[in-house]
Amino acid sequence: MHNMKIESPAIRRFTRRQLAGAALSTAAAASAAQTAPATPSMRAVELQAARAQNQRNAEALTAAWAKLEVPMQAEPAFHFTA
Repeated sequence: MHNMKIESPAIRRFTRRQLAGAALSTAAAASAAQTAPATPSMRAVELQAARAQNQRNAEALTAAWAKLEVPMQAEPAFHFTA
């Protein structure tokens, strides 16, 4: 009896990923509709702020990697083939 499900062509089954994607795209569209359109000067300011943030992140990562020492035994063997 458990195999006697009635499948209707009008009922569509969604996977969890499809459902999450639909929910996220709906939420993104709703939040985008609520924000005011950016003027060109605001875009330039936001772009400059993003570039400055990226530069600070790059500097922080470079400093962190410079402090890190990896012994030669821990490094994987590398075989270059052309």
